[in-house]
This record gives sequence, structure tokens and C-alpha cells, in this order.
Amino acid sequence: MSGAACELVARCFAARTSIHLAHLTTGSYAQHVAMGDFYDAVASGADEFFECWQGIYGKRDVKDFPNIRVATGDPVTQLSDLRTWIAANREEACESYDDKDAEGAESNDVDCTELANLLDNVLAVIDRTIYKLKFLA
Repeated sequence: MSGAACELVARCFAARTSIHLAHLTTGSYAQHVAMGDFYDAVASGADEFFECWQGIYGKRDVKDFPNIRVATGDPVTQLSDLRTWIAANREEACESYDDKDAEGAESNDVDCTELANLLDNVLAVIDRTIYKLKFLA
């Protein structure tokens, strides 16, 4: 398995930083508020997902997280791209990093619906922010 769970967290944190920068520089109060809600919620959602993931599969090291460039440009495009990536990689992100847990024991093929649910919550944060940026700004 690849490190999709680590990459998911890295992508969410990069998006948080990118959207936070856009939040600081927007001239729209509605966008300012929508992006402020996003960067707080996506960081919490990614953190909660990965803490639960580690509870199932074992602890990871900081070197397991890829470097993701902080994007610039249209926040809606950035959020749409993040949403697309999460939707395409959600199943893999909910699985073990490899065939063994962090301590080397064979991983169980567990149906971790709670992890998928936590990703649904992250997707909902993204969807809600896209809505606010497109239609309420």
C-alpha cells in the first residue's frame, strides 16, 4: 500500500495554509469568514482522521508525510482539486500503510467505516466552503 493516509493529511494541511493566506488577503468579508471556517475545520478533520487511523494501524513518523506545495490561485479551484483527490483516494487512505502495522504484526483486514465517515466530514467541510465562496461571496 502507499502512504495515502499520510498524503491526505499533508494535502489537507497544505490547503489549510493556502486558504489561510487567501483568507488574509481577500477583500470580501463573506470570503474571509468562509475561508476562516475552512482552515480551522479542515485541520481538525485531518487531525482526527489520522489519530484514528494510527489507533488502528499504528504510529507513523514525520518522514512518512510527503512535502506538498502550498498552492496559490483561486480558492474554489484549490478546494475542488482537494475534494477530487480525497474522493479518488479515500479507500486507499482508509487502509493500512502496508501489510503490517507499525509494530510489524500482520494487519487485520478490518472494515474501518469510522475512517470513511471522518473523511466524509472533511469532504463536507470542503463542499460547504465551496458553496459559500461561490454563492455567498
